[in-house]
Amino acid sequence: MVSPSFRLSWDLDYDAAQFIPLPGAAEIADRPEIARTWVDAALGHYESVAPLTDGDRQGLTVTAQALLAMVEPFVTRLWFAPPGVYSDVLVSVVVTDVEGETARTIVEGVTTSPGATAADGVAIETDAHGSGILIRRTSGVQPDGGRALLVAQWDLLLENGDVLIAVNAMGTTLPVFARLEEELLNLVEGIRLSDRVDA
Repeated sequence: MVSPSFRLSWDLDYDAAQFIPLPGAAEIADRPEIARTWVDAALGHYESVAPLTDGDRQGLTVTAQALLAMVEPFVTRLWFAPPGVYSDVLVSVVVTDVEGETARTIVEGVTTSPGATAADGVAIETDAHGSGILIRRTSGVQPDGGRALLVAQWDLLLENGDVLIAVNAMGTTLPVFARLEEELLNLVEGIRLSDRVDA
């Protein structure tokens, strides 16, 4: 078991043409203005491919603000935003000790999903981070006063020695998930583990 006095150090190499990194919870707490700057940068990402109409800009702003509301400590979050395609898919990455409390919480969350349908588990092999499983499911959601939505949720769990890598993708733009499948393993291979450092 890993000593609690140590934590993992890791970073992520991702395709900036496909993913927009969200600021961290600590960054937003320290500098609240970063949220506005980030929304503008996200719009610029889309605008670099094609001009945005006022409706496009409004819809993307609402999506960006909703994604920002989901930031939390110790989770790296990326907006999967393929060029020229509207997406609300949020990808979350957690790297933790296999025996840690965070790992147990993640596994419980992946294996229990009330109301989910069409669960599909696929064995995954990676070059850099061992083997694991990808669980794909959909859930029905009824927002207050809105129409019913189908939400796709993918959970990829990998064990690399005593390290657990958990990647979650969630969104309502279901066709975008076909494109995400092409990028997901590349994203995972971009996780670079470093030596443990003092907590």
